[in-house]
Amino acid sequence: MTRFPDEIISLSTILTKLHKAYEKEADKLENYQDEYKDLKQYMVDYRNEMDSMEAFSHQRSLTTIDKTGVMVEKKLNQLGKLIDSPYFGRIDFIYDGESEEDTEIFYIGKFSFTDEDGSVCIYDWRAPVSGMYYEYELGPASYQSLNGLISGELTRKRQFKITNSELEYVLESSTNIHDNILQKELSTTADDRMKTIIATIQQEQNKIVRNEKAHTLVIQGVAGSGKTSIALHRIAYLLYKNKETLSSDRVMIVSPNKVFADYISTVLPELGEEPIKENTIEDIARSIMPAKFSFTTKYDQTKRLIEPHAPSFAERISFKSSIEFFSLFKDYLTQLDTEIFEPTMVTIQEMEFTQDYLSRRFKSYSRYPVKKRIEYIARDILEVIKSKRMGEMKPPSLGEVTKRLKKRLRFNDPMQLYKSFYVHLNRTELFIMKKNQLEFADVYPYLYCIDYLEGIDTFDAVDHLVVDEMQDYAPVEYMVLQKVFPCKRTILGDFSQSLNPFALHTEKTFKPIFSEPEFVELKKSYRSSYEIIEFTRQFLPENAIEAVKRHGDKPRIITYHSDYEQVEELIASLHQFEQSKFKTCGIICKTEAMVQTLDGVLCEKFTFTRLDEESSSFTEGITLTTVQLAKGLEFDQVVVPFVSGSAYRNEFEKGLLYVACTRAMHQLIVMQDADDPSQLIIENQN
Repeated sequence: MTRFPDEIISLSTILTKLHKAYEKEADKLENYQDEYKDLKQYMVDYRNEMDSMEAFSHQRSLTTIDKTGVMVEKKLNQLGKLIDSPYFGRIDFIYDGESEEDTEIFYIGKFSFTDEDGSVCIYDWRAPVSGMYYEYELGPASYQSLNGLISGELTRKRQFKITNSELEYVLESSTNIHDNILQKELSTTADDRMKTIIATIQQEQNKIVRNEKAHTLVIQGVAGSGKTSIALHRIAYLLYKNKETLSSDRVMIVSPNKVFADYISTVLPELGEEPIKENTIEDIARSIMPAKFSFTTKYDQTKRLIEPHAPSFAERISFKSSIEFFSLFKDYLTQLDTEIFEPTMVTIQEMEFTQDYLSRRFKSYSRYPVKKRIEYIARDILEVIKSKRMGEMKPPSLGEVTKRLKKRLRFNDPMQLYKSFYVHLNRTELFIMKKNQLEFADVYPYLYCIDYLEGIDTFDAVDHLVVDEMQDYAPVEYMVLQKVFPCKRTILGDFSQSLNPFALHTEKTFKPIFSEPEFVELKKSYRSSYEIIEFTRQFLPENAIEAVKRHGDKPRIITYHSDYEQVEELIASLHQFEQSKFKTCGIICKTEAMVQTLDGVLCEKFTFTRLDEESSSFTEGITLTTVQLAKGLEFDQVVVPFVSGSAYRNEFEKGLLYVACTRAMHQLIVMQDADDPSQLIIENQN
């Protein structure tokens, strides 16, 4: 580092200050712990001598000490991380109207750090001034502060790699910082957890992270574009910017499964934020669904769609996943709104309430669920009776009047209402329920009926909702999510990675569902090597994906003539993996049956993890799983076995190959049946 002696001195100075701050906070924490322990012991020793007021006062003191101790512990943790790697960037900035002598230097890191003199030594990557590091090269630059737009000139830009308090390298802006550091980071091996990317956020990604205005932001990103990581960094940014109004416990992510939730679970804590709530689409449904009903899972539905299935099952799922279903269903309820209530005249305590009166009152409350409208009409009737009778006789109760009016409803039960939709279509065969168990495709339409008839409580404890794998959800599922979560939303996914062949989303399909959604597109893939991305182009429309120029091995296509030969080739590949520098290898099959076959032959030769519906974590080493569960994960090496013309033959299955192959960062092996090759794979396209 002889080229940058100034940086060695700066690092040493900042580390000295960090160590001093760490020791100070450590002493504080020890004092708080001692104070807590002493007070706790005092309360035990003198519990019989304290009155209730003194006991209450001491208990409140314990709570205060505990909360303060937690804050100190969090700060101590952040200081520890800063000591390991204080910062990753530096910008030199001259404000408009000032001279070169007035240049201000900003070091940018994971967290901010202010020394005991009050000088800011490190700026949080989310701070307004830090945005210039991601947005600008040398030259004119600006950032938005609390006092307005601050303009000036960037005169220097550097990037650092600091590990274990040691400066590994420094890159000047003239060497194209982001490309160089990106190449270094992308060349590393995969971990069992998603990494933070604050040092390598690209300009187009930074715009998404710092987007504060969009109520519903939809991110369409190709495989490996970093969309999930960007969404989580966006949450970290919003938490930083809105400390007074947004907290981690008021953010929820809807993730596809528990394995993926575990895989991304450390990103926010690494950025200094508390973990956010995590739920699946099934979890949300269970919290609303009446206890008397159960349902098959979305996982089971997807599994059946990928495997051979009955045409009638495909027809049901296809219809309920479509925009057509969504439109017909909404139109039916709109029409029903004029018919569901029969406003025949009602007489209460010798007072007549005419058909016209009831009809007008019902229409006036049209923004409410049907039964809530009936309750409001009952209140209106009671108000009229009270004002006319002036205490002549006791009026009936609200419950009594509501009960009489509800008898005029065509449907009092949401399930009865939902079934009537299929009668209306003359397609009753499209609804199947056995022993009160719904197919998953019926769950959200049924919840929509509950909301229409009775109303559904909104999740008011959620201020921001993140929905991952947007392409796998049906329009009607989004309609319910929108009603249940009226908060701001970040919705992300890749239309080319759908696990439902019938949920064919495009930008247009979102517009009728969400009010003015803002769309952004990420076309550059950072995960896989250039050669792997070039190989996967054959599965996508032209120009749909861009590769980063990080070169590696060409994908290997191994042909086999028998199951025995395939297994032998697979075993040889896994032995090579065990001797390599790689940490993770994914064997990604199309179906559970394929996984079961390989499980039986590999279990005696290798230690590996089998991911299934019950799995809850992702680990290093060899992983055997389906494409359904592999989505969202990444591996150093990927093996895709059982590739044949019968297994992969149509557009949907082309998408499955795209998902499987783009899990690979560095090495991809496709095992192709020589006697029944898939026509979807062009071997010489590289």
